[in-house]
Amino acid sequence: MDRERILETRLRQREEMKKVVAVITPFPISSAVFSGDVRGSILRYMFPCDGTILKGMIRLGKKLTDPAMLKISITDVGSKSQTISISSKVSVIEQAIEILTGECLDISIEPGSEKITEVWVSFLWLPSTKEVETKSYLRKELEAEIL
Repeated sequence: MDRERILETRLRQREEMKKVVAVITPFPISSAVFSGDVRGSILRYMFPCDGTILKGMIRLGKKLTDPAMLKISITDVGSKSQTISISSKVSVIEQAIEILTGECLDISIEPGSEKITEVWVSFLWLPSTKEVETKSYLRKELEAEIL
């Protein structure tokens, strides 16, 4: 019987010593613009620390027969830009873009022959690991913190 209690106590102690780690998710950066004729800047954002834009999504009010040009510009510390032709109602941008502290994002759209009346734009930005606060808790500590 004593062996069982000792074994039970040791197993309980091991369980209490396990660590629990939380995962920090990327930050959404988004905007929506509605107008009789949407053109020019549709999203502007300044980054307070280094990081990476992971992916983005553009949603138009309707599918276009004449594609619009979407320009993604990063300015200030370094300058880089790319232009993408979009005509689908929903477009996904799957490119990782490295960002430095103080750089500014400017997303702009130039329609073709059709007017655009509605644009939704959203990107996921992940700060660099040196900027993310990482906390590690023993399971017992975490449960005490929650309760």
